[in-house]
Amino acid sequence: MAAMSNRQVQATSTAEMEDLILNISMARGMDEIMAVVRHAARRLVGADGITFVLREDGLCHYADEDAISPLWKGQRFPIESCISGWAMLNREIAVIEDIYADSRIPHSAYRPTFVRSLVMVPVREDDPIGAIGAYWATQHAPSPESVDILRRIANSAAVGMTNVALINSLAAAQEEAVRAKEAIILAMASLAETRDNETGNHIRRTQHYMRALAEAARGHQAFEPELSESMVDLLYKCAPLHDIGKVGIPDNILLKPGKLDPDEFAIMKTHSELGMMAIANAQRHLGVSNCFFSLAQEIAHTHHERWDGSGYPRGLRGKNIPLAGRLMAIADVYDALVSERVYKSALPHDQAVSIMVADRGKHFDPELIDIFETIATVFQDIHRTFVDMPHGAGADAA
Repeated sequence: MAAMSNRQVQATSTAEMEDLILNISMARGMDEIMAVVRHAARRLVGADGITFVLREDGLCHYADEDAISPLWKGQRFPIESCISGWAMLNREIAVIEDIYADSRIPHSAYRPTFVRSLVMVPVREDDPIGAIGAYWATQHAPSPESVDILRRIANSAAVGMTNVALINSLAAAQEEAVRAKEAIILAMASLAETRDNETGNHIRRTQHYMRALAEAARGHQAFEPELSESMVDLLYKCAPLHDIGKVGIPDNILLKPGKLDPDEFAIMKTHSELGMMAIANAQRHLGVSNCFFSLAQEIAHTHHERWDGSGYPRGLRGKNIPLAGRLMAIADVYDALVSERVYKSALPHDQAVSIMVADRGKHFDPELIDIFETIATVFQDIHRTFVDMPHGAGADAA
């Protein structure tokens, strides 16, 4: 019975977390994002208080809170003088068991409050735009589970804030199509990168692979009619959106540190459909129809199709697969092979190329894979230029 009860508690917590992620992803403004966090985070973490802090130039703005008694809602502090600022400046999670034994804490600001222990997590660790804090009235060591939940909430908030920024930037750029396209690429691609801790520089590398391969293919008669200079540029700009559908994949699948089981893989495969729909939805909101949106949808939807028809989502075969999807498949697979993941080691460049050439006419367009083989060293140089840095030990150290 106890085991069943624990499973029920875990299932409830998982459902609440999924609801929080969904509600944040649907938010259309900062107030909505903060309201979602305010209403759910404290219960999920098991804390006595939650604050949502926004970074404003050199200040920490304690914009919202939910606590057993008032904290600092509405107040602004110099970023160097508060623990939320420390977390943002150092891009690290702060886990503090005894606030009065930690020199990073401005003790005078905490004495009027109930706080004795806390966790502070930066929102968007690579370039923090805020922080979320959890506070306890009794001194104790916050559990790893609480820290992980708060980190996931902060990651989801980062996605939501990026989404809000995207919507606002698009509204302001309706009359400037070029600027609007740039904003879409930047914001939407960052959603996938924020969710998926393993991508690192993946979207940057694949963008450059795509351009290198398309430029090389332009010199071949079979591809020249489709690959004008402007089309190559458009492919380069659209490539970062190839995995945008991963924002719709649950954390337990997207971040799993191991091989997916068949059911999980079936869910993961839906990211190509989700990506196409996400871009189509952005197009509808803008009320425009142009080559950028059409090509971005093609890439997101077809880059997992295979030349022999064994790919997904539609099982397209041969030249029924759009050229953009065939190009992206080569770029995506090469980067997957030569990049380290939590569940696998990186392969050497030469071995990766051999594997891909062996899939000529099976996974890949035979003519394109021949072109890839001739410029494979260019891919290698791109990978070296945008190599992934080892993940920092900030959270562990905290």
